[in-house]
Amino acid sequence: MEFLGVKVDLPIEVNVDNVGAIYLSKSATMSNRTQHIDTRYHFVREYIDDGILKVVFVKSEDNHTDIMIKNLSIQLYDKHSNAIMNGG
Repeated sequence: MEFLGVKVDLPIEVNVDNVGAIYLSKSATMSNRTQHIDTRYHFVREYIDDGILKVVFVKSEDNHTDIMIKNLSIQLYDKHSNAIMNGG
């Protein structure tokens, strides 16, 4: 973004509604269930350690990005689309 002339405030907050994903992003511990994840995909952890990213838990019903990736009820769709259109 900075290459395009857009100022970026760090850390960039990433809203996540999956507790397991948050744990994986912060833990260097590998288990039988995570050993299949190639180490090159652990770059998110490096960004967190470097202060570039901050992973924040947000309840699914409050996660406005769900409008892009999930099937939502009309009520949640309206809530998220209104929030996005009005800046947050």
